[in-house]
Amino acid sequence: MYPYHSSLYLGQVALNVINLAAQTAFYQQILGLEILEQASNEVVLGAGGKPLVHLIGTSVDQPVHQSYGLYHMALLLPSRQALGDVFKHITELQIPFVGGADHGYSEAVYLEDLEGNGIELYRDKPVDVWDIRDDGRIIGVTEELKAQDLYEMGQKKEPFVIDPDTRMGHVHLSVKNSQSSSQFYQDLLEMKDKFSISHASWIAAGGYHHHLAVNEWGGSDLSKRKSQQKGLAYYLVLVKTKEELLSIYQRAQKNRVKAQWKTSQQLLVTDPDGIVTYLQVAPKNM
Repeated sequence: MYPYHSSLYLGQVALNVINLAAQTAFYQQILGLEILEQASNEVVLGAGGKPLVHLIGTSVDQPVHQSYGLYHMALLLPSRQALGDVFKHITELQIPFVGGADHGYSEAVYLEDLEGNGIELYRDKPVDVWDIRDDGRIIGVTEELKAQDLYEMGQKKEPFVIDPDTRMGHVHLSVKNSQSSSQFYQDLLEMKDKFSISHASWIAAGGYHHHLAVNEWGGSDLSKRKSQQKGLAYYLVLVKTKEELLSIYQRAQKNRVKAQWKTSQQLLVTDPDGIVTYLQVAPKNM
């Protein structure tokens, strides 16, 4: 469950939402996620029994693009066929996409949910076609997606359910300063820079192209993320052992990072932009 020699694994992304019912319907009916847990003010959806999206009702209705937080969550499909299936399904529902690209190491399509939260749906290409440099950097590109081929290979399913092996592949954050944010997460999680440009950085543990990305494309005058504000509530990082979790806490303390224990197995860290990361020991059955 830790591919590419990684020491961590991404869990669910949690969103504070204004309209819980409508957002639940979007993630269930448009993306094909299944409801795993449901209460009066929150819903957890996922695939194959794995939690992927945690929706939490809120009344703090500040537009998501006015503050730092989520640029997009990225759901990783296990194959090109699975990506084609969900692409065909969404296309035929006439839900607008905001983009699509061949990144060299992956093929991706992009859309937003009903409240403006970014979503990437992608599949990884085989590692032997990735542009991996001698120093371990993995160079991405942005080229035209063969969208028609992807659509034509898609199979219609009724009712549509996303492939059960879908998981959270990476999380891309909107931040004030991409260089300092990249260094913050590299130091905290012992990740390495895989590819950087002047206003964005892609970092990963092990040999993956990126588990996290940060960019400052939203500008330097956005507001700091606040508790219960619409948009990103937190994202979850899973580690293998309690010892690794303790090491992360020690690095946070050393670097004077705001960190607190939620339980003996879960740590909460807040970055300078108010973005919250939950870190947790993975279940033994992973």
